[in-house]
Amino acid sequence: GHEKRLRRESNQQQLQSESLSSNSEDDSRLWKDALGVCTRSEVDNMLCKVLDGSPSCQPDDSLAMGGHEPGSQEMDTQPCTPENRSSQPSAFQGSPRTKISGRTIQLGLCGWANFIDEDATFVDKSAAIADVMSPGAGKVIAGMYPRRMGKTTFLKTLANFLDIIGDMPRSQREKQFRKCAVYDLHPEFFEENFAKYPVIMLDFKTSCPMSFGDTPSSICGSMLSATEKHITMLRQLVSGAYNEYGALHLDKRAVQREKEYIAALITKFDCFGSTIDFNSSHIQTLSGMIPNLMKILYRIFGRRSVLIVDEYDAPFMSALCHVKDADEQAKIQQAYSRFLCESLKNNDYLHKGILVGVFDVRGVGLGSGLNNVESYMAHSGFAGTRLTENPFQHAFGFTIHDVWGLINDYVDNQWPHRPTIDHLELGCFKRDLLVGCIQHFDGYRIGQVHHVFNPYAILCLIRELRSIKSLTDVDYSNYNFWTETGSMKVVETIKASSAQDLSRYCEYLSSSFLRQSEYRQHQGPLAEHMSLDFIDDAAVGSIGSQEQPQFPLDIDKETREELADICMVRSGDTFHDMQSLGHEPLQANTIMRLLYQAGYIVPIAKDRVGIPNSEVHRALEQFYERVAAQLKISTSLLESIHEEMGIYKCDLQRFSRSLHSCMVSIPGIGEDTSERFYQTILSSYLFPATRSGYAIHNEAMMENGRADTLLFPAPGHLRFDTTPMSYYIFELKRYDGSTTPMSAKRTSVGNRRKVAKYVFEQAMQAQAQIYERYYPTLAEKARTCDLVHVVGVSFWMNRFCMIATKRRREESADGTISWPAVRYEGSVGIEATVEYEQLGDRLEDAENGILREVVVDGHLVVLTI
Repeated sequence: GHEKRLRRESNQQQLQSESLSSNSEDDSRLWKDALGVCTRSEVDNMLCKVLDGSPSCQPDDSLAMGGHEPGSQEMDTQPCTPENRSSQPSAFQGSPRTKISGRTIQLGLCGWANFIDEDATFVDKSAAIADVMSPGAGKVIAGMYPRRMGKTTFLKTLANFLDIIGDMPRSQREKQFRKCAVYDLHPEFFEENFAKYPVIMLDFKTSCPMSFGDTPSSICGSMLSATEKHITMLRQLVSGAYNEYGALHLDKRAVQREKEYIAALITKFDCFGSTIDFNSSHIQTLSGMIPNLMKILYRIFGRRSVLIVDEYDAPFMSALCHVKDADEQAKIQQAYSRFLCESLKNNDYLHKGILVGVFDVRGVGLGSGLNNVESYMAHSGFAGTRLTENPFQHAFGFTIHDVWGLINDYVDNQWPHRPTIDHLELGCFKRDLLVGCIQHFDGYRIGQVHHVFNPYAILCLIRELRSIKSLTDVDYSNYNFWTETGSMKVVETIKASSAQDLSRYCEYLSSSFLRQSEYRQHQGPLAEHMSLDFIDDAAVGSIGSQEQPQFPLDIDKETREELADICMVRSGDTFHDMQSLGHEPLQANTIMRLLYQAGYIVPIAKDRVGIPNSEVHRALEQFYERVAAQLKISTSLLESIHEEMGIYKCDLQRFSRSLHSCMVSIPGIGEDTSERFYQTILSSYLFPATRSGYAIHNEAMMENGRADTLLFPAPGHLRFDTTPMSYYIFELKRYDGSTTPMSAKRTSVGNRRKVAKYVFEQAMQAQAQIYERYYPTLAEKARTCDLVHVVGVSFWMNRFCMIATKRRREESADGTISWPAVRYEGSVGIEATVEYEQLGDRLEDAENGILREVVVDGHLVVLTI
């Protein structure tokens, strides 16, 4: 109980002092309406009260949810103690935007009406309609986001909300939408915009040209499919059948007045078919069809039209991948560009244009013809970027509140094994499911919203729970939902022109991801809550309000900033290079930008990109292996990282140098930094070694206590050349500066000498502790290895002293194993202890922070103080 109280107090302090809540002004208003709080500090203070077990603030009106309402029991203000917390209803309602309806998980649905008809589980994103339709976002806007993020589902929801006609009668749609978040959060917008516009929705994904000759008929097919309901309506109106459309408030006199024009337009639509080709007059007529339709719809309804284009980039990218002739590519791109430009530019009958896709094709075919588009990518809306708001940031993906709601809804109401699990186990099951989802499917970010999950992966996982009886059955390493659901033809066709930069970029991304993943296991809001017996709504709120902490070592700052610039800043060279996609090798910069837009790489901050999660990391590794095999280079992403770390070569000198170069770059480390933090830094730094067969154990149980960090070869360990197999044990200490009086100038030679001597003695004590407490167990654990490295490390701020001794395994004729000490190069003998004065450490000749290596009496001593 005491430990949990300390963890809770630490969590409160972190919330109050380090919260990085990303609520926009609009979100603050929503929090104000729902919870009576609006600023970041007010949200965090309220969360702290809930975490502390205090009676929770309640919204005046609970949010109504469409269809089935998970967790809709009456609220209880009883304090959430460990004894009653798992069995009582949640006291915190999560994000005001989160609404879940439907009773069954169904995959493959994307139409809004299909979810209603099938009573399928549906995460309501309708509140984002007001953001997308805001005049401030732009009259014609384009959003580029990775696949499987729910883009089509949102666009069809948007279309059904705005459309005068819609996929079901107006009264039924209104009844359903009044249950949705757009009505709860934007009532005035609802009344002004629901079912008020003619909507034309083009879907280019289903009719991409696979050859030059297919292009005109593909464009025509998309247009006819999108306008079919409008042409059907016009036919009936011309024939005088007004009854079916009586509720649409159309102008009958306008219909009669424009009867001949309408009939001519219908005839033109009927004439398009298989005979269309690349004849210039055909393309010109085809491009004018939608503007002409918008014109007659405006005269009938008195409203300008909304044009929605799903997968607007697909025809352009398909031409690059499938059509080899450059002239034919150009003609295909020009045809689609002209078709879109006629509808979206200088069109007096257009109210709003909304284009959504994956790749930014403004420089590859769309050109300057459509220069009135305001484009939004995932990083649009970041602090320090040109665009301060991103209208799509709440439209795509699942938030952590969405995922938590889906987990609770399914486990409590649909999971077949629910009756066999008691309340405490159920709380642990839900907690571990959320943690697993965060580790494997989180990591995306759109504008100011972080913790964005891949919706398809989450729904696939929840569906998998039908056959899962316990947590031990959940194997995230076998889940590749994102990569197994449809091919990414663009990425599959990539060829690289050179290996050097591509290897450097991918190596940086992979090693940074691995280190960050390990670091997050021990630091940040998720780590705080992983130690609890369960996670409730308030804990989810605190996790979702903060950024994921990044591993603080700048392994390669130059590459980090270079990659961010490549991915986020438009480059004319990149667009020019893309013209050879699928046919000629691409430059590394172009490949990185394509991977960024495809979702293999995501924005983290304005100067940082990374890999979102474990599932995508595996996909990137597979991509690199394929490209590296083509270039006939090593397919290992981390080979040079292993070389730099020195672990595989038993080279602790190299290891100490690389660790030092990282430690000095960590900001904010002071004398009060805990030993646990240093342990996290060390294990996170070492973590890439696990990809080649090493295992890391922190606080490993030994015969007489717990060793701080063990690094040892696990089954599948890779042998590099003839390098001996090594077992490493690290014992850590820290110096807080209190023992040795120091002058005001902390970096003076006198102060540094005092500290250097003290931390050296601490490092020797750490090594002695290993021999006294852990050595018998260590010798037994390492009996299959060739070398044992005994390492004592003492830290002072971001400096350290490391003392290492190595021992070689020898086996006698009778099978007895011994571990005699081995001299480091240049040593003349082995002594159990070494005095600081023996080092001959001349600090007056060394700049502050310069690493010094000394081999004395068989020990390797490294000082950075």
